[in-house]
Amino acid sequence: MTDVYDIDWNLFWNDPRMFNSGNKAECSNRWSDRELCRYFDAAAKRDNYRSSMSRIEGMRLTKDSRVLDIGAGPGSVAIPLSQRVSHVTAVEPSEGMRECLLENIAERSVSNITVVPKTWQDVDIEKDLNAPYDVVFASYSLGVPDLREALLKMNDATEKYVYIFWFADMISHWKKFYRPVWKELFGVPPVEKRTPNVIYNLLHQLGFYANIEVTKSVNSTPYASIDDAVKDQAQGLLLTEDSQFAVLKDFLTGIMRREDGRYYLDNVSYQSKIWWEKDF
Repeated sequence: MTDVYDIDWNLFWNDPRMFNSGNKAECSNRWSDRELCRYFDAAAKRDNYRSSMSRIEGMRLTKDSRVLDIGAGPGSVAIPLSQRVSHVTAVEPSEGMRECLLENIAERSVSNITVVPKTWQDVDIEKDLNAPYDVVFASYSLGVPDLREALLKMNDATEKYVYIFWFADMISHWKKFYRPVWKELFGVPPVEKRTPNVIYNLLHQLGFYANIEVTKSVNSTPYASIDDAVKDQAQGLLLTEDSQFAVLKDFLTGIMRREDGRYYLDNVSYQSKIWWEKDF
């Protein structure tokens, strides 16, 4: 029997059995589609960044804080955050996402956001950043091949706090939500076991005694059409075959609700806020 202390949580991070059908290093590729980036940006703005504001309010910030946002996307957090702090450095590797981010910065005349066009693993703290920061955070953006390296670098870049917003069930909500058609999509039955929180476990293995808060979230994602929903969900599921798209479309057509001329995909998920204060 394997002892929990013998588990290599960093290796476990890239185990394809734990996630969808591939590893998270591929997730940045999802955002190379400019149309998808703009849709994501519009969705974040639709309720005036309400979801982002809940994350901002959950961090220890002051008007003098200097903040590092890893995987900033179109600025879903960085844009509203810039109104509350001294400066934000936004690391974003995707050209499509950066295009939206720069447009949002210009549209709102934001002057205190610096954009770094690199992946987190390629960032050199000394050359690319103005570290240390008061707060370093990653909001659903840790699509990294080496989690251990990413976490250590986050800790090195701060002098106070690190926050990670991630799925409490380690994105197994994909498997849970699509369980009825999982075998049709991937040719294998869905794994019934619950997935451990690898980020939290690895942090403790590294000696960072992090805090964790879990909340239940009921989401209703609007789409202009079924085809838009299929495109978005297929990206997240890493689908590539026409037969998979057909299965997905049939499934979504049967469960999505129509209201006010739009299609809505309802889902329940559990979110986690993992954070620690730097221990010098």
